[in-house]
Amino acid sequence: MERGRVILSTTRAGRWSRGAPRATRPRDGSRSSRSRRPAASLSNDADAHAPTPTRTPTESSDESLDESRFRPVASSDLIDRFVEDAVDEDAVARSFCEAKTEKCARRKTGYSNVVLLQAFDWQSWMRGGREETSFYARTEARVGMIEDLGFTHVWLPPPGASVDRHGFLPKKWYDLTSHYGDERELVTLIEALKHRGVDAICDVVVNHKCAEYSADGRFVSFADETSRSGRRLDWGEFAIVGDHPVFPGKGGDDSGDTIDIAPDLDHSNEEIREAIVEWLNWLKEDIGFSGYRFDYVRGYASEYAREYVLRTVGLEAFCVAENWVGMCWSDDYLLYNQDKPRRALVDWLQGSGDCAALFDFPTKGILQEAVKRGEFWRLADSRRGQPGLSGWAPQSSAVFIENHDTARQWAFPRDRLGLGYAYALTHPGIPVVFAPHLWSDGGDAVENRRVERLREEIRALLDIRKRACVCCESVLDIKIAEWDLYVAFTDDAVAVKLGPRYEVPPFVLDALEDFELAAHGDDYAVWLRKDLL
Repeated sequence: MERGRVILSTTRAGRWSRGAPRATRPRDGSRSSRSRRPAASLSNDADAHAPTPTRTPTESSDESLDESRFRPVASSDLIDRFVEDAVDEDAVARSFCEAKTEKCARRKTGYSNVVLLQAFDWQSWMRGGREETSFYARTEARVGMIEDLGFTHVWLPPPGASVDRHGFLPKKWYDLTSHYGDERELVTLIEALKHRGVDAICDVVVNHKCAEYSADGRFVSFADETSRSGRRLDWGEFAIVGDHPVFPGKGGDDSGDTIDIAPDLDHSNEEIREAIVEWLNWLKEDIGFSGYRFDYVRGYASEYAREYVLRTVGLEAFCVAENWVGMCWSDDYLLYNQDKPRRALVDWLQGSGDCAALFDFPTKGILQEAVKRGEFWRLADSRRGQPGLSGWAPQSSAVFIENHDTARQWAFPRDRLGLGYAYALTHPGIPVVFAPHLWSDGGDAVENRRVERLREEIRALLDIRKRACVCCESVLDIKIAEWDLYVAFTDDAVAVKLGPRYEVPPFVLDALEDFELAAHGDDYAVWLRKDLL
């Protein structure tokens, strides 16, 4: 896009000019008067399906919540809110963006400026191309693109030998020859990423481990392998939880939810925990990983996850965990109030001592339904904040549109992926991008062109995030959240419009006086403050 050339702009008449799709009538056929009601008018009751008479943004039926957590703070308050030690006067005197960048870099968790790429999907194990190259080799060839797009971390699949092709049913931890490639290829990939300043995150599955041998007709004996220190992992029934319904062992009761496709390890057993810690340290020191993505943390107590992080990469390293919480539904209708699932995520964060971020499943579900149903009022909770985990704990919220699991069974609308990323990459939280939205392995010409267009949309949005210094502690100001229109400003530096409506109130147009269009696509547009261009 040429600088200064406006493809999509606004006019004083209160309409988005050329480039924006026209408004569509709500599904029930009613006229636009219904679609003008703000999200603040939505009931906070769990069974609310539609807007009700207006209430103030801070009204709530839940008095136990601290409302101060949901109110935006002034830009000048950010320094004291998120940095424990005082910021010197010179830093305060610098521009807001520079001060915020320094603040983010000094946070204890080091999560503020993370931009995560999930490099694989459910088919990545398949070899591709004329030379039948492995996943590791294909990804190494794309390291330059990964750096150019601005990713700080790359999440790689489980590396060990596994019963399944995808790596999520591990049978040997130290055998790194898998369908994704071999140990040499993996180390070469990680070294190439590090050379570009990108950290590799390993998907680790420690909730369960598949037994190889049967005792009395039950698979409860594990393969004999030896750790770096000489520890033998030829475990038996003692390593498996005693209350497993399919693979009962002789260990303690499960400290989390049970998965019925493999024996659950007994994390209360010190020998098991010591072996896990040693393996994680081997992945860090010998293989080169910088952090971990913990699979299925619902399967064991959060205190164990904290131990595994503290004794390996430490709290300064970026780690993220999968806690796929269920959402609140009424039949096939997603309820407005999703406090229950996000409270479950906050409980895990508190129990683990914030040792890792969590994937924000509530935000994915809410955004997905808003787009599918044309219900953009969902994007503001009753306090006018973000409705998912990112509204309560943005510094620990990994905001994603799709992953290897959801793409198969809970997919985001394919024709509005650009809109999804316009939200994820302009809002507070830790953004995650799914590799199949950037490149295609073995797709036809039509699919390859579609992915290339989406990649350029994502590239533009990543550039906006970088220019505006948007991070997980950024301040969000939601201006409008109605049926067919959502407008929000982040740090007074980025403005985003989602939804099909043309008409907007004059106050939004006035707020965009100092902004210029920086990215746009189907049902979305993003503006950047002119001095940041």
